[in-house]
Amino acid sequence: MKRFMCLVVAAMMAVPGVSLAEAAAAQAPKPGPEHQALAALVGNWTSDGECSATPMTPAEKWSAKIKSEWFPGKFAVVRHLESKGSVTGESVGLEVLTYDSQAKAYTWYGVDSFGWNGMAKGSIAKDVLTVTWPATVKGKAYKVRGIVKGLGSDKLLWTMEYSAGGRTWKAACTATDVRAKAN
Repeated sequence: MKRFMCLVVAAMMAVPGVSLAEAAAAQAPKPGPEHQALAALVGNWTSDGECSATPMTPAEKWSAKIKSEWFPGKFAVVRHLESKGSVTGESVGLEVLTYDSQAKAYTWYGVDSFGWNGMAKGSIAKDVLTVTWPATVKGKAYKVRGIVKGLGSDKLLWTMEYSAGGRTWKAACTATDVRAKAN
């Protein structure tokens, strides 16, 4: 009798396990149109830019090589950056962009070899991605806004602005990214 009960319990546990696995496979999430909009950033890029002297950036010119690829599942884009600034020198960075369906906003995480890390939130309207993030420099709080124009093309125009109070925005950096032609 004891053996019979063990078999019944084992059978009961096995059946839901199979059906749960089947249900999970049948209902695997798929990227939505918001995720698919990030395809505009996938590829190999060269970037040339310039920053003005601001509380966050030195006045300098810089260039970068960027490799952007889909993270498995196509819910996020991972960007590997290698850059060289005329003042700051060489650095590498890693960025992850995704769409947060609960917050209904794009999220942009970043880290670099200078120790910087940050997270921005934003939106895409037509061919423009706009994100904002907080920054604190020498104890003073700022808002920073990044604007990327030209999504869907092989040339992106980047602008970074900052504000001490969120009302008046000042230019900080501009850049042009050009996607390498596929062979």
